Amino acid sequence: MARVVVEPRNVKLALAINGVNPFCEKINSWSSWPVLLFNYNLPPWLITKNFFVMLALIILGQESIKLHNIDIYVAPLIEELQVLWRGVIAWDMAKEDGQR
Repeated sequence: MARVVVEPRNVKLALAINGVNPFCEKINSWSSWPVLLFNYNLPPWLITKNFFVMLALIILGQESIKLHNIDIYVAPLIEELQVLWRGVIAWDMAKEDGQR
């Protein structure tokens, strides 16, 4: 069992993929697959509010996404999240001197 280190700077994210027909037409074969990230560090009533949901990718086309090729689309997102996990330089703009 993995040990979870509780630290206030840790970010907990959830990834969601869902096929959407944007114009709600049943005869339309065009669809899109939004890939959303949810920040679980927020209070439960804010997690799914539009302001806090991050749109990470949009995969176009009904036939473009299958179970065997989803990794092709999500791999760049995972690489980006791994870079963030290792750490990036950030400044606290709320502080007057902009400390790291």
